[in-house]
This record gives sequence, structure tokens and C-alpha cells, in this order.
Amino acid sequence: MKILNKIRLLTVLAAVIAACKPVPVSHWFPVTPQEHYERELLKAKMEKTVAGSAWFRMSAEVLSDSLFTIVPYQERVFLGDSLPAQAFRLTVPEGRRLVITPNRTDADSAALLFMELYKIRWNGKPQRLKYLETNGENITYSSGEQDTLLLKLQTGLSQKLAVTVSLSTEPTLGFPVAGHNMSSVISVWRAERDAGARSHEGIDIRARRGTPAIAARSGFVSQVGMNNLGGKVVFLSVPDSPYSLYYAHLDSQLVSTGQLVTVGDTLGLIGNTGNAITTSPHLHFGIYARGSGAVNPLPFIEDRREKVPRLPEVSKWLGDTVIIKKKTILYNNPQLDQSAAIRPLPMNTVIRIVGEMGKGYRVQLPDGSKGYIPTLPIERYQRKSIGLSKAD
Repeated sequence: MKILNKIRLLTVLAAVIAACKPVPVSHWFPVTPQEHYERELLKAKMEKTVAGSAWFRMSAEVLSDSLFTIVPYQERVFLGDSLPAQAFRLTVPEGRRLVITPNRTDADSAALLFMELYKIRWNGKPQRLKYLETNGENITYSSGEQDTLLLKLQTGLSQKLAVTVSLSTEPTLGFPVAGHNMSSVISVWRAERDAGARSHEGIDIRARRGTPAIAARSGFVSQVGMNNLGGKVVFLSVPDSPYSLYYAHLDSQLVSTGQLVTVGDTLGLIGNTGNAITTSPHLHFGIYARGSGAVNPLPFIEDRREKVPRLPEVSKWLGDTVIIKKKTILYNNPQLDQSAAIRPLPMNTVIRIVGEMGKGYRVQLPDGSKGYIPTLPIERYQRKSIGLSKAD
């Protein structure tokens, strides 16, 4: 009888569990500002309302958005009513740190803004990497791999705002020669060497003999030695990174193998040892990645300010449904590359302006699909006056 009662109890419990909609663990143990907000919505049972249900659904759906952009980039994005969340994909060039900065007008300062950065894993699933903290100014992210990333933006339930998102990058390493900058680079990656028999696996930086060659990143000295090409050399390994930094043609080495160094510490002094004996003193600076060999060092140290595309003034169309008065093409990226064309859009196509960029708009079509179009004549959508259906 006891066994029979246990079976009945387990059956009832199984039925109850099956009937209940599971709540994500993140809602019980929230980490991000959005997860804390979602937990409050669930406590108030807002997910059972029409607006709340749509808010949660859109939050999940935009993680599959495929619109792609190239950094540096800037866009003014609309969030609100039936479109509380938007997203786009991007990659970060090797050697660069991504900086995501949101800006909004004082008129929208009361609306909530949640911003989360994801990595798209090999199976297509998103994995959250970072998020905008409460009162945070930006998100920064760097990785040794050129991952496909997805940035999601969302506002609060029944709120509305326009937010300008600036995407820029900065170098992940300091400059390796004390008192110098990019203007001292005299030979670049892949330049011909030995009458074309080989290519340059690094960059050369001119400096006076005896100028300190410094650690471009904190790490430990993995090798101090000599070779025919590089002369006196130092290898610096960077923890939590696949890269090893190579300093060659040194006049002298001032560190020893296994020594820990911090950014700016002197590793050696500039010279022209090795096969540079007939040239003026300079540093050969190289970067080697485990498993893939030499990589271009320039992006790692390029510190000149990036030119972020400018935005037009806020238009009266942002967030509105309009009609295009000229045929155009819908693109998958704001660079409007022909290779990213999705499909043609005939004149009088109904669209919603959900973002603004320097040379066009992010739009949403009545079927829910999104893309970018160039700047072109548009007018407000008035269905009854022009006899168009939403499918047109």
C-alpha cells in the first residue's frame, strides 16, 4: 500500500510539474539589470498580459536577428511599443577591444535601457558575455578569437526611447617603444624580405639606439636569447591570451626568463643586432598566436582615433510607419553592400523606420523582417487615402 501511495504521489507531482511553465533560473537568481527587472515583472504576473507577453517574446526573438554591421559604427535605434528590443551582429578585428557606448536625449532619460552582449556559439546559440551595469557608461570586450557577437538593446515594458549606440575599438596593447607612437613605424606586416623570398612577420619601429623597448602588456618573460635573424631577442607571454610578443634586434636585454613584468617595464634597449646590422637601430615587433603562427601586430597597437560615421539630426520618422516613394533594395547590413542584398523593395512599399544611420535607415516590414535601406524620399503612411493594404 505504501508503494502504491508513493506511485500516486509521484504521478500527481509529475502532472503538476508538466502543467507549469518553467521559469528560467536567471529569474530566480538574477545577475543583470534586465534579469532583475524581469523577475519583478514575473512577480506582478505581467507575462500574462498582452503587452507583457509580447515584451518577453521579443526579448528572446531578437537573439536570432541577423542584421550585421562593421565596426566602427553608429546608429540611432528606436525602442518601444511593439518593438521593445532590437539587436545586431558584429565581429571585432583581431587585436582590438570593442567599446559600446549608448547615448540618449534628456527627453528619454526616464526610460529604462538594458544592453547585453552575446557571443554566438558554434551551434548558433547565444552566450551572454557582458552587460551594461546600472548607471554604467559603456561595455568593453576583447577576445583573442574573432567571435561573432550580438548586441541586444531593450527598454522597459510600455516605455519608449531612441538611443544612439556607438561602436568603436581601441588597441589591446600599449606601444612597445618608450616615447614613440605609430608615426615611428617604418616597415609593416607582409613587406617583402630577401628579394621576395619571404615576407615580414611583424613591424619595424625606428628609435635611437638605447631607447627602452617596453612591455606592451603585463605578463612573464618566456624566453631571452639570440638568433640569426633577430639578434638579441625577448619573448613576452600574455596570461589569459593566445599571444606571445616578440622583441628583436635589441642592443641589450634587461630581463631574464620567467620574470614577471607589467605594462611599461623595460625589457631591453633598441639596437640593430642580427640581420639588421646594416640598418639603423629599430625594434622588430612581432606577435605570435598559439597554433596559427605570426599575426599582424598593427591592429594591436594602432592608437589613432577611429572615425565613427556621423548621424543625421533626429528625424520625425523614427519609430513611424511610412511609404517609400522610390524603389530600392533591402540590405542585411548598414554598409549597403551589394553582396548583402536581401531583396528589392518596389515604390510604395510600407515600412517602419526603426533606426537611423549616416546614409539610410534600419527598417521593419509588415511581415516582421528587418534590414537597411539608403536614404530616399518617404512620406507618412495613410492607408485609407492611398488604398494600400499592409501587405503592399
